[in-house]
Amino acid sequence: MSILGGPLLEDAEVDEIVARYPTYRGTLPTDVRHWTEAELETFLASGGQRRPNELGREGQASLSLGMGLLTKTRVKLAELKATGPPAEYISYCRHRQQRSNFCNLPAVASCSPVQRVREVPEKLIAPVTVMPKRIRGSADPPLRSWNMKFWAEEYGLEYCTCKLRWPAFEHDSEGVDSLTLEAGLAEYLEYMFAVECKDEFCLEEQGLAYPRIQVGDFCPFTGSARRLFKEHWRSWSPPGVHDLTARWCEIHGSIFEQDPESQLAQFYRLHFGVVGAVSRLHKENHNAHLWLTQLEGQRLFFLFPPEDEAAGRLYELQGGFDEDRADGNFGYATHISPVDVFFPSQKRHPLFADCNAQVSLLGEGKSLVIPAGWWWCSVATQPSVTLHHTYWGFENRLGIVDALWAPFESKQTSVDARNSMRPAFTELRETIAEDDGCKELEDYVVVEGGR
Repeated sequence: MSILGGPLLEDAEVDEIVARYPTYRGTLPTDVRHWTEAELETFLASGGQRRPNELGREGQASLSLGMGLLTKTRVKLAELKATGPPAEYISYCRHRQQRSNFCNLPAVASCSPVQRVREVPEKLIAPVTVMPKRIRGSADPPLRSWNMKFWAEEYGLEYCTCKLRWPAFEHDSEGVDSLTLEAGLAEYLEYMFAVECKDEFCLEEQGLAYPRIQVGDFCPFTGSARRLFKEHWRSWSPPGVHDLTARWCEIHGSIFEQDPESQLAQFYRLHFGVVGAVSRLHKENHNAHLWLTQLEGQRLFFLFPPEDEAAGRLYELQGGFDEDRADGNFGYATHISPVDVFFPSQKRHPLFADCNAQVSLLGEGKSLVIPAGWWWCSVATQPSVTLHHTYWGFENRLGIVDALWAPFESKQTSVDARNSMRPAFTELRETIAEDDGCKELEDYVVVEGGR
């Protein structure tokens, strides 16, 4: 009998179940025949990390919690009369199943690997994948242990926004494109586990039964994880990154008499992606640079240079502040592409064939740094946790003023309130434009009178 009750598994049944998980390379435990089929599938899907005796009632309760969010998503899709998941997910399913090298894009002129470096070059003109040098005998930075288990245990009660399509776009339809659910972070993480157990290989025919929602902009750093941020944020940047965001948040704080650390913290976000979660092709708002550090799992990125945009190959669509689905200046994109990167339409998007893409398969501990103006999309090829940071340097400095102004574009802000803020933002723009980086920040502090 298994620990949950039921007959013993036959050897042929064990072999059949193992054959469904070709990526598992470990040795099976000697007591595997005493498990149920579900217990064995859970073990294989987790790479041997979750044994039945470790799951027990707690593990089964967690799986039920994850299935609960999955059920809520299915109900929401039914209410919207959805006939299938987003097209980009189905396209990825076909790409994965039909092509031996899923890190390549056959439909473009070229798809070369992102350059790998130990340190970000001083002049960042193209994406780089940073492979940090490990010093023998040195302890791992705290960031390396901030995996799904850490976030579930420490911040699992925090609510997060789950989206079927991320990032959102102002002109998304009100149907499936705008599907959004609120859930506890722990609930979402267990949903990731439940979907992986049932549809690890992203089968097209199961696309509607196991919809892929993702958490793209989880930010505990302005609230419950404020202390974590305060103690560690300086160590998070990949080596060589030239980031002046903190300096200009200090200037903003002096003009507006606000806490600069809170302003800075909002630019650090966590992305949680179930296996198969696809982000749409877009570029960062407000001309920002971006770095992403993979905390757990694996995520595949395809990137396109500004030259492809300028030549019209990406068929850019522009939007504005997304009133319904934005969190300040996050959670939405103002520039997206409707092109299916895996199977582009030759009729609607013929110029896409001339694109020169780059690709990065980002594993744990590695960082991807993307210059302003580059376009990107991604797929979680394993359950994924990624730390994102949008930032600005001298070359794109005025973008941070636009980012800080973005929330005032909300319809909830009255015209009078918006106009009352304009003089202070004019001062902020002029001050940052003139900043040479040499002046002491104390020179910007408002001593009396505020703005």
